[in-house]
Amino acid sequence: MASESTAWVTAKPTLKVIGAGWGRTGTNSAKLALEKLLNGPCYHMFECAKRPDFQKWIDAYNGKPDFDAIFRHPDGGSYVATVDYPACGMYKELMEAYPDAKVLLTVRDPEQWYDSVIDTIWSWRCGEQNWSVRIFANGRRFQRQARLFHERTMLPKVKRTDREGSIRSFKAWVERVKSSVPPERLLVFDVKEGWEPLCKFLDLPVPEEPFPKVNDRESLKKDMNKVLVFCYTANFLALLLGLACAVGCAYGLFSLLKMLIDQ
Repeated sequence: MASESTAWVTAKPTLKVIGAGWGRTGTNSAKLALEKLLNGPCYHMFECAKRPDFQKWIDAYNGKPDFDAIFRHPDGGSYVATVDYPACGMYKELMEAYPDAKVLLTVRDPEQWYDSVIDTIWSWRCGEQNWSVRIFANGRRFQRQARLFHERTMLPKVKRTDREGSIRSFKAWVERVKSSVPPERLLVFDVKEGWEPLCKFLDLPVPEEPFPKVNDRESLKKDMNKVLVFCYTANFLALLLGLACAVGCAYGLFSLLKMLIDQ
């Protein structure tokens, strides 16, 4: 983005669009669409993981947000929009921090949403839940961030494996956003609707190219599997190293005792 245009470069981050929709509601497609329309980068969970920003979001969820630091782009400019987790869980705080920004609530059929989410980002293979990522400090931070998001957004005592409870939580979140955002500032959007409602909402012309459609379920699962292979390997090597150290210590102790006995 930055190489094509520097129109999005500002001294202070200023979001134009705040995404309030949960993951697996077409947020990555919405990200690409917003980047096209706003001519600047859009912050997504992918950016959070790449940088990584886990500790910044942990601080934010604990009442100490530094949104300027989060939304300052590595290339020196700033993000012009945000979608997906973890930012969506703090849409109210972001509305206060960026009063001119509009709110985009991506939605999807709740039943289909749960089928997708429990098979991907809420499954055992995702680093949010999988034990293997805890070997890394950022893996532990990632899981802490996920717990804080879960506590903020889900209905009380609802576990992600609870299908009915999770769907109720999803619906309740949609209603919460609708009731807390002024209608003129909010677009409830299904990415299947394409460019028209989004462009009308932002008062921008409709691009001639097709609306983006990315991040299908199977490709996401493949990406998560690659991460797990890396984490499992790291844990295995750490175990081997620990065993080698234990054997070395045992051998040293045995040699010391033998030397004392021989004396």
